[in-house]
Amino acid sequence: MMLRRVVTVASGKGGVGKSTFAVNYALALSRVAPTVLVDLDTGTSSVRNTIDAPVQRDLYHFLRRGEPLERCLTTLPGRLDPRGLFSNFAFVAAPQHTMEELINFSDERRDRLIRAINTLPATFAVVDLRAGLDAQVLDFLPHSNSGILVFTPHHPAATMAAAEIVKALLFRKLRLLFAHDGPLAARAVGRQQLGTINALLDRVEDSYDDGIPNLDAFLADLFHAFGDTEVVRALAANVASFCVHFVLNLFDGVHETFDGAVAPFVRSLQRHVSAHLSLHNLGWIVTSPEIHRSNQERRPIVLQTPTGPEGEIDPIQKQLDALAKQVGIEVFKRPQPKPIKDFLLSIDPDRALYDQLEVLNAMHRDKASVQVRDNFAYIVRRAVHLLNSLPPDQFGQRRLLTPDELLPALLESIGSSTPAPAAVAAAAPPP
Repeated sequence: MMLRRVVTVASGKGGVGKSTFAVNYALALSRVAPTVLVDLDTGTSSVRNTIDAPVQRDLYHFLRRGEPLERCLTTLPGRLDPRGLFSNFAFVAAPQHTMEELINFSDERRDRLIRAINTLPATFAVVDLRAGLDAQVLDFLPHSNSGILVFTPHHPAATMAAAEIVKALLFRKLRLLFAHDGPLAARAVGRQQLGTINALLDRVEDSYDDGIPNLDAFLADLFHAFGDTEVVRALAANVASFCVHFVLNLFDGVHETFDGAVAPFVRSLQRHVSAHLSLHNLGWIVTSPEIHRSNQERRPIVLQTPTGPEGEIDPIQKQLDALAKQVGIEVFKRPQPKPIKDFLLSIDPDRALYDQLEVLNAMHRDKASVQVRDNFAYIVRRAVHLLNSLPPDQFGQRRLLTPDELLPALLESIGSSTPAPAAVAAAAPPP
């Protein structure tokens, strides 16, 4: 079995439900094909605390004891999945106890872990990264898209931090490309040009310097300095083709969520990064006490059985019917309601786009407690559609890249870029 796609899940700050999302998303994705969830949030072991499954081996055994990562997989016990619906799911737990050397990987351990994830016996690998933004996060994120970013309208700082992840990814890419000993140093870009480019990058990255506020202004300055060159056009195309995928957690209404999360996120990207990025909202997770309860029970919400039929009589109506019977009033028989459809039972990749509409309808029709499961059913169909329709490097990545492998991949992306008209036109100075 060959790994088809690695999808990272990240958040700018903690407290947004990132690991809860990663667990349930990976479980739902396993209904499509074999999926492994890798918990790299090594400081908290959140996945282990969310799934009530006995863990025999975890990342400690891989990193310290030399066990193959494949032998560190944990599957669901029968009590959590009595019908075997999620038999294609497995996870690699983070170490049970905090250990400094396992929180901050050495270069050797990072590279060994990357290679091991790439050879996991699965079609999909979902990697739950730690909250925040540091080298341990950046090293596992793709270079051409954001992976899945999770934020919430209730945590404005986390929304801004999610935008910072996008900025950090793009700047890391540009810094590597234009390093004085980088891949472009031996090509058409001369040493003087490299100096100019890096000086401009310093100003863009400096949040206290308003002279070059974002990458659009950076590209305009490059166009002004060097003209319509192959490198400038390729860079503009690379910025425009960068895909940002996000999920809104603790969704509490369209207007509140748009004003409290989506609009600030988009404005921050436009102001500090670029107005030409490709944005994809994969879906949302409604606010529900069921999520908190399922985490306490260590039985993820996706594993829960849908409760209550459509059109179920509410408790007050039931009491009124019972009272009517006691006083001898005939209670009219109501039609038997239909069972609620479980959209996680069957996910057809070939109908993913069409089925999104059916799930969307159900999310507006059913009770909030059922909507939560349907939210994940919707997000997985949306993700599967993107997996089938976008180029492989636009959603997740085909394999994780070590830093040594990243440079050739970046150079290839520059060489194969097709200029994006809007970005190139925006880069050109006005006549």
